[in-house]
Amino acid sequence: MGGLLSSEESKPEPRPEPLLPNPWREVEFSDDAYMKLQEEIKNHQPHSNSKASRTNILLSGNVGSGKSSFLNSVLSELRREEFNSRVQSLQAVRPGAQTSVTQHLRCHKFIDKIKIFDTAGFELEKTVNSTIILKKIIDGEVAEGTKFDDILKSKMEGDKIHCVVLVISLHTAENMDLALIRFYEQFIGMLTETEVPCKLLVTFVDKLVENTEDLKDLYRRRDIKQKIENVAKKIRISMNNVLVVSNYFEEIRINQIKGTLLLEAVGQMLTAAKSFQERM
Repeated sequence: MGGLLSSEESKPEPRPEPLLPNPWREVEFSDDAYMKLQEEIKNHQPHSNSKASRTNILLSGNVGSGKSSFLNSVLSELRREEFNSRVQSLQAVRPGAQTSVTQHLRCHKFIDKIKIFDTAGFELEKTVNSTIILKKIIDGEVAEGTKFDDILKSKMEGDKIHCVVLVISLHTAENMDLALIRFYEQFIGMLTETEVPCKLLVTFVDKLVENTEDLKDLYRRRDIKQKIENVAKKIRISMNNVLVVSNYFEEIRINQIKGTLLLEAVGQMLTAAKSFQERM
C-alpha cells in the first residue's frame, strides 16, 4: 500500500552523542598545567620590540555579561597565595542588574606588567556613542578614572590598549537584541580595521553543567559548541578568537578546573596583545 511506511522508514533519526569524539580545543586539567599557567602570567613581559611598559587589556560587554565576576575570578587566581586560595571580591556584582555598576574607566593592576581596564556595561539605549567612546579609550585618549559621561567632552592622555575583550553571557546570548548584535558587528569591524586584537569571552557556561568536574568535558560538549558557534556567527568573530570561562560566583575557594579555564583565557589575551605590540 502506497500510504504505509516500512519499519525502516518509520525509524526516528538517531540523536547525536552529547560528547564529541575529540575536543575542539585542547586544555590540560592537571596540577602541573595549572601551576605552569600561573607562572606564565605572573612572569609576563610586554614584547621586547615595543615601547609599552605594561600590557593593557580592555574588557567590554553588555550589562550582566559577567565582566565583574571575571575580574573577581582573575584577581582571586593571580593572588591566590596572598588570599590563601579564597575567592575575593574586587568589583561589585549585582545579579539581574539592568544598569551598569561601573561608571568610570577603572584600571586593575593585579600583577606588575598587566593592566586590565573595565568599562561600563552596554545598555541598548546608550550604544549610539559607545563605539566612539571605546575607540578613544583604545587609542589611549582617556585617563583612568574618567567618568564615561565626560569622555566625549575632551581629549586626555591615557594608556593605549593592546587587546580588547568582549564579554558575553552564554546564558543570554541566544536572545540578544538585534541592536546589540549590530553594535558588536560595528565595533568588531572597527577593531579589524585598526588591527587591534579582539577576543570574545563567553561566560556562564556553568549553567549548562551539573558540577565543576563536568567542566573538564567543556570542549567536547556538542550542545555548548553549537551555542558558542551561533554566538560567534551572529557577531562575526572567528572561533579561534573565542575564550570560554566559568567564573567564581558561588564558590568561596578557587579550584584547579575553573582556574585552568580562567588562566588559559588570560594567557590567550596576553599572547594576542604581545603580537600586536610587536607590530606597533
